Amino acid sequence: MFVYIKHGDGEQFLTNTNCPVTLLLQHVRAKLGLPESDLVDLCDERGVLKLLFLLQQPQESASRQLTSRSTYTVCSINRQSDGAYVSVTPHVVNPDPSLLEALQTQTDNLEKARLKYLRALEDKRSSVETPSQTQATPQRGSLSMGKGKGKNVHMDIVDDEPQRRTVGRRSRN
Repeated sequence: MFVYIKHGDGEQFLTNTNCPVTLLLQHVRAKLGLPESDLVDLCDERGVLKLLFLLQQPQESASRQLTSRSTYTVCSINRQSDGAYVSVTPHVVNPDPSLLEALQTQTDNLEKARLKYLRALEDKRSSVETPSQTQATPQRGSLSMGKGKGKNVHMDIVDDEPQRRTVGRRSRN
């Protein structure tokens, strides 16, 4: 499986996508002469970023993320020193204004998602750092201790949902 990678002044090259995403991005950087420290991604012809630089499993095959025989444009992801997304710059001469607009919209969305994630982390840290607010007495669904088949073992757990009993059931395989 292969894709076309556009760059420069109407230039393009073929690349094989039967490889890990990290290897594909390294190959693209090498072809364009970009340093390894540059954060690059690919976008389709409508300007939709593939977000290959954000994958949880960078060793995942690029063929799972990219459509075979499609054309993608190389883009640089520009960030500030604090990690804030500033812009996404396509590596083509005279990019289409609609492409630039789509990339700017996605940059704004990436920054909003990053800030939301940071707020959630901060909330999580502040709730962990203030143990005086937690109660010492167990609440609903806790402290039912027991050994043996079919008995749940819980200690000081606040349950929002009922526990499912899975002990003693046979596998479906």
